[in-house]
Amino acid sequence: MACIFKNDSASEAAILANSCLLVVAELFETTLLHYGAMREDELDFIIQALRSIEAGATADSLESEILDFKEDPAVHPRNRNPDASLIEFLIDEAVCFSNADNGNAFIVLGVADKKSGPEAFTGTQRELDWLIRKIFEGTQPNIHVEADELEWCGARLIVLRVPRGITLYQRPKGQASKRVGTRCVPLTEHQRHALFFERANPDYTAHPSRRGLEELDMTAVDQARHLLAQARAMSGSQEPVPATARELLGELGLLDGSQNPTYAAEILFMPPVSQQVTVRHLLRLVPGGEPRTTEISAPLITTYLRLKELIRVNAQQEVERIALATGQEVSIKAFPDTAVDELVSNALAHRDWVAAAAVVIDQSPIAFSVWSPGGLPTGVQRDRVLTTQSIPRNPRLMTALRMLGLAEESSRGFDRMWASMLSSGRHIPELRAEESFVEVILSSGRVDTAFVKALTELKGAFGAEPFDSVNGLIIARHLMDNQILLCHTAAQLMQVSEDQAADTLRWYESLGFVEQLREAREWILTTKARSLMGLHIEGHIAATSVQDWILAQLKEGAALTTREVAEELGVDRAIVTGILRHLRTIGQARIDPDGPQRGPNTRWVLS
Repeated sequence: MACIFKNDSASEAAILANSCLLVVAELFETTLLHYGAMREDELDFIIQALRSIEAGATADSLESEILDFKEDPAVHPRNRNPDASLIEFLIDEAVCFSNADNGNAFIVLGVADKKSGPEAFTGTQRELDWLIRKIFEGTQPNIHVEADELEWCGARLIVLRVPRGITLYQRPKGQASKRVGTRCVPLTEHQRHALFFERANPDYTAHPSRRGLEELDMTAVDQARHLLAQARAMSGSQEPVPATARELLGELGLLDGSQNPTYAAEILFMPPVSQQVTVRHLLRLVPGGEPRTTEISAPLITTYLRLKELIRVNAQQEVERIALATGQEVSIKAFPDTAVDELVSNALAHRDWVAAAAVVIDQSPIAFSVWSPGGLPTGVQRDRVLTTQSIPRNPRLMTALRMLGLAEESSRGFDRMWASMLSSGRHIPELRAEESFVEVILSSGRVDTAFVKALTELKGAFGAEPFDSVNGLIIARHLMDNQILLCHTAAQLMQVSEDQAADTLRWYESLGFVEQLREAREWILTTKARSLMGLHIEGHIAATSVQDWILAQLKEGAALTTREVAEELGVDRAIVTGILRHLRTIGQARIDPDGPQRGPNTRWVLS
């Protein structure tokens, strides 16, 4: 109990001094001198800790992930500047608590952490506003702590309430730490970035739902049990499926700390509020025709299964049948199943569930597009979707979907889409992304049967795995259409750095698939690869660089435009222009004086 002495009687004062007895009703009326920040439950938490110290526990034994005690250095000065010492400590603690994942935290100033009983409360005379201001000024972004003062055993204590952070917090020089147990652990650069991105992309699906278990759709629950059983059977697990809905949600990680449903549970297993449409499917029997619209308002489990069947029923099952040299036949669908499944599951799992808009699927004979509310995941750029390790928008929901076999690793969705489209002889998907939406479009297009046949031959000669990979497919696709693959171009296509692209090309060179042109960062198909891919060996570029090829053509009397060279070799026009200007500088090429001197039709001839 708080040691507050209010009676003038000597005998009564002695009793209070020894036992610090005070009725609970009086406690809340008299101990709190300044109460503006803390809620009643928070205040009770602090008071319980103070009671324990008073009863014989040491303060440091009660410290936790959300509670710390500190004696004011001014009480027992050990250096010339106790003010600076205190503020340094409080700034570090504020940063440490704000970067943790445990909600609001508290620092109680005026308590010696190694002592117990009433003598542990040494008190402090610090001004609240001064403490708040110093912590605010010493943190980036500025942390605004809240302060209350209370009296305990005759000592004035200050309770600083540190709010859970919404981003990464650090000191002005960049130092950052995170509360782990009772310690402040410095953050590595990787941990700093991860924390920043996590805070920038909070998991709304982990929040508690306002709806109870009684609102669960039991059909969706049964569907989930069936999916979980299938997923476990495929992994070889003999573990039984939970018998009750609560146990199922618990196993899927869909209950909060109080064993109530999270928003992820609501999304998966409860009908949308007010019959809100979550998915709109547009079926166009002819390109650009009036769509047949199907709107779905159901728990996500049910929605996913219903949508998958709707797409399957209306999909063209086969648009091409390719006869291979082995006598086997390959059936090509309008849209690869892998690409469609990845596209649909990603849209449902990674959409912004705070937004009211529905996911829109537009299906026609020539295109399959999915529009989803919410931009790309935090940290992902349009030109790096194949290679960026993204932070999922809805981690809690994603975890459950993976356990049910309805989603794969978040960072692999795009490369699976890319690979399935390329391997079926089509172009890569088209990606449109803004802050408020993502749209991915699969085009059926004309199937390149020659490329599908070439892949079969390459897999037979070099192994299947190198050409099931999205990088192998990108390299093969480019060199099927173009004579040379520059490292710069490969880096853009594979969405990696030029050094990473060069390393990948050297690996495929070790297989005997490509060869590097002398010391240039340029690669061509080997004679073996060209033969396997059905390309004419006599017509291919000799082992020569782009510059050498251009110079050879000029020496043979050709007049070249940048467009012609770029299309022939498969390189950027800007690169061709740079090479031609270099040849002019060294006196080996010039602009044709009889033709246009500027523009796309400018022709270059030998000097």
